[in-house]
Amino acid sequence: MRFLQNKVLVNRISVIALGALVPFAFSPYDLYLISIISLSILFCFWSNTSSPRESFILGYLFGFAMFATGVNWLHISINLFGGVNIIGALLFTYIFIAYISLYPALCGYLAVRFFKHTRIIALPALWLLTEWSRGWMLTGFPWLNIGSSQTDSVLAGFAPVLGDYGVTFFVCLSAMTITTLITGNMRRRVIGGLLLMLIILSSSILNKINWTNDLNKDIDIVLVQGAIPQEQKWKPEQRQRTYEIYSDLSKPFWSSDLIIWPETAIPSLYHLADDFIIPISSEQLSSNAMFMSGLAYKDSISNDYFNSVLLIDDEHHFYHKNHLVPFGEYLPFKSFLGEILRFLNIPMSDFSSGDPEQKLFETEKGVFGMSICYEDAYGSEVRKALPDANILINVSNDAWFGDSLAPHQHLQMARMRALENGRYLLRSTNTGISAVIDDKGKIISRSPQFKAHALSATVKLYAGATPYSKFGNSLILSFCFISLFICFLFNRKLKPAIKNH
Repeated sequence: MRFLQNKVLVNRISVIALGALVPFAFSPYDLYLISIISLSILFCFWSNTSSPRESFILGYLFGFAMFATGVNWLHISINLFGGVNIIGALLFTYIFIAYISLYPALCGYLAVRFFKHTRIIALPALWLLTEWSRGWMLTGFPWLNIGSSQTDSVLAGFAPVLGDYGVTFFVCLSAMTITTLITGNMRRRVIGGLLLMLIILSSSILNKINWTNDLNKDIDIVLVQGAIPQEQKWKPEQRQRTYEIYSDLSKPFWSSDLIIWPETAIPSLYHLADDFIIPISSEQLSSNAMFMSGLAYKDSISNDYFNSVLLIDDEHHFYHKNHLVPFGEYLPFKSFLGEILRFLNIPMSDFSSGDPEQKLFETEKGVFGMSICYEDAYGSEVRKALPDANILINVSNDAWFGDSLAPHQHLQMARMRALENGRYLLRSTNTGISAVIDDKGKIISRSPQFKAHALSATVKLYAGATPYSKFGNSLILSFCFISLFICFLFNRKLKPAIKNH
């Protein structure tokens, strides 16, 4: 077993295995301890190497294995619905995963290069900042944020205070204390053990705090899931059948307060959808319910197209999606990439972004904080509706990703948004998983995946704001930047003393 004597090779193979395990910390598996254990071993490898280059490689292999296992479902939509052959879809997915794997690699490089003697604080701060950077660079991809894996763990108590990035920090700090318990001297082990106990105790106390106020006002809602396959959805011959499916599922619930159909459940532009909207408006006028559905909208003045939600009460109101999916809903760098994608015969959508400040539907039954699909992956987007919103609503369409990990991971991120803001969140999707999530991020009820279903529930309205709703990511980011600055100065001061000694 000569290869076992090659420490570098063993370390690299080990971090690949550790990275591949991380997605099992997320839904649908929810083995949240895996993320802490995997990171603690990765941090142990980084702590035992003095080479920034090797730490970069170890971080890159860890990240590549993590994302290749956890988000390989990207190729499904590119291949089946994007008109790209399987080889091209896999190539595009590989390039994207190769890019986002640079972030954990950068974390490892910086930790060893600049923070060799202060890693217990520097490493968690660096991981958080590189993860946060991945969430906004080139429009961002905040999937598999480590904090989001902890919706069912004791560390979830930090979410209403510091958001999912704050939870990420405490996951990494817990992992670093475990590393210290394994590799440190007696003094460091004692400090690490006490710190770990303090983290668990603090989060347990925070979990018991109700940050927002129950208004003692309930509304009856229905989430209607048509389960129409993506490949059938936009076919003209399917249009009447789509209306019948959604109409029949909704019919028993017009006495409710709110009926919600998912993203683009009406497969049409608003001004061409009278065959849907006229009978729905008629039904709504003779009932108690407000009606909400996703559809496309064309502005008659600017000719811009929007991915939108229509709310029908006494009037018609619209929410236009602001944070669009690059290459799915719009083409970034259009002047540069347009000709390339036309040559490759890759079809593109061409939506415009809605007003980033327009996040609310204000009605007599409550104030609804709105998001469409991918927007609920961003805590900074959803919190814009607070503190005015009494309840959060997300309409989505995970049919793009088939029977993969994506819908389960997406649902977990929605749970984190509810937990961060102390609000119920209603998630209505085309093929699942539709769900009612309470103010603590717990799933109250959910629809079966890939089955037509109407999910009814009585939900609570809330007021007030969590610390995260008020301050967003600014608290934890400020702490990390200041901590790294202090660690950097301390590391520079300590290095000559160690060298002289």
